[in-house]
Amino acid sequence: MRIAFITSAHHAELYADDRLAADELRRRGHQVHPVIWTEPGTLDAFDLVVMRSPWDWFHRRAEFRAYLEALRGTRARVVNPAALMLDFADKTYLARLEARGVPVVPTVQLLPSELHRVPDLVAQRGWARAVLKPAFTANAVGAVRFEAAGAAQAIATLAASALPPAEPLLLQPFVPSIAQGELSFVCFGGVFSHAVKKQPRAGDWRVQPDYGGSSAPFTPSPQEIAEAEALLAGAAPGTVYARVDAVEWEGRLHLMELEVVEPELFFRHEPTAPARFCDSLLRHASVA
Repeated sequence: MRIAFITSAHHAELYADDRLAADELRRRGHQVHPVIWTEPGTLDAFDLVVMRSPWDWFHRRAEFRAYLEALRGTRARVVNPAALMLDFADKTYLARLEARGVPVVPTVQLLPSELHRVPDLVAQRGWARAVLKPAFTANAVGAVRFEAAGAAQAIATLAASALPPAEPLLLQPFVPSIAQGELSFVCFGGVFSHAVKKQPRAGDWRVQPDYGGSSAPFTPSPQEIAEAEALLAGAAPGTVYARVDAVEWEGRLHLMELEVVEPELFFRHEPTAPARFCDSLLRHASVA
């Protein structure tokens, strides 16, 4: 079977974790080819198209959404399915999931023209600290954390960044447990595979490596696994792969982000995970 791993020019030879999965597929007799999403070409020569590391997408948001739309028409099977990826290609899904009763970190969606509401919203909800971030972003780019009394300055900071007028922002409480780490539960076919804990560097709150954050293997409790799987089942049933990023809030796990488009899957922290990932891909392609 010919398999395309969709990537970016910066990871033209695939991200290190994805090379582990590609090697596993090749050991099983399949061909795996990196395909850079911004380069012209057809995917119809492939049997399976797997979205992996197009990590410059948020700089080219409209182009990436058009790319996902185009995947609906390709002959190959696409994972995750293009329609699902379109639903989760920006973080506006958080407000939708919260409205459906999925335990999500409380989220208010605002347009840039509505930023003046932020001080009142934070006061009404009794949040001591809050975070404002663009819905179309990655790696915490553009996110601002602020004390309730500093809401006006946070608004000014975002306004100075020349936000596109039609692109929404998300307002959330700052969850204190993030200081102890954000938990990422990797699932294949809706079933838990492995977990990592992502921690900010001392003095920061962002867990991404760009800001000095780190990740390490984490062994969750059976209750945490059950809660993570329930979050995924309630939010996006039918995934081939997913990463549930969650934090403890009010006594249980709440969804911080649900990554079903191009998540880092942390294979380097769990040597047996690439095989489970490949099993899930091949089950979906009905050739396992």
